[in-house]
Amino acid sequence: MNNNSGIGSNSNILVLVQTYLDRLFTGEANEAREGQATRLDPVVFTQDTASNAFVNSTVQGGNGYFQTTTNDVPVPEEDNVNAFNPKVTAVLQFLKNLPISRTFMADQQMSSVSKQVKEEGKAWAATTDRNAVNVYANGFASQTTVDGVALFSNSHLAANGATVDNLETGSLNDENLNTVVNSLRKQLNQSGVSIGYNPDFLFTPVALHRTGMAVAKSVLRAGTGNNDLNYWSELFPGMKVVYNRFLDLSGTAQATTNYFVGAKNHGVTRFDREGFSSTMVDWQYNANDQYLYKMRSREAVDSIFYNGLVGSTGAA
Repeated sequence: MNNNSGIGSNSNILVLVQTYLDRLFTGEANEAREGQATRLDPVVFTQDTASNAFVNSTVQGGNGYFQTTTNDVPVPEEDNVNAFNPKVTAVLQFLKNLPISRTFMADQQMSSVSKQVKEEGKAWAATTDRNAVNVYANGFASQTTVDGVALFSNSHLAANGATVDNLETGSLNDENLNTVVNSLRKQLNQSGVSIGYNPDFLFTPVALHRTGMAVAKSVLRAGTGNNDLNYWSELFPGMKVVYNRFLDLSGTAQATTNYFVGAKNHGVTRFDREGFSSTMVDWQYNANDQYLYKMRSREAVDSIFYNGLVGSTGAA
């Protein structure tokens, strides 16, 4: 009897094949592109962890600015802290099974398998990025924060009761970008304090990335006939310009015109529950004589609070 039925007869080889496929998968999934924002971008998506299937998040605010006094024996006021009811974020599982023919493995047809695993790595990255970017894309309507209104709104309620506006409508150009950035810099936090947010990123759809680069990164001021130095690139160069195609593909009314400016540690947060993992199941346990390369991960992205973000529909 011939017991040479492929790599399933040797569990050590099976593990080696799984390790090889994992390297191909993660190599493609984590491939970086200049100027492209992914869910792993720590500025566009604040990074955090989750310890179970649901994340409870809230924010709180106090009395605002510090008390001032000239008294040698002051009587400090107690900070009156208010908090919203927690927002519950469900962690999503991203999963797929890739069947691999026993005869492919027995005949060492690894080239074809390798190509397919690379494509699966790209598909996994695309799926998780789409889930993350949709938080921004839907931020003018269905995507809400802990105060119950849209992520980008002119009627946010801070924890101290102040009303905050982080919604603009101007199309992306030098003057309108200045309006958006000024709104961010003057924005009140949950305690009603203007703490001086500064723009760390400009996030655009693919359709606007060239415009964004021209406005924010050209040496001279964009859209004018004079020789003024560009404020954004030459005088305040700390704001990076990034894009993601899933803004364009979101299907929203403002899909190709919206853009976003934000400061680090803002309220759009990615919660990592389980990073990518895989399992290689032997063909002997499959009715169709197929190995199964099982790919899994768990994470969630949600908008917890408005702080540090301003969005424009770009419609005007």
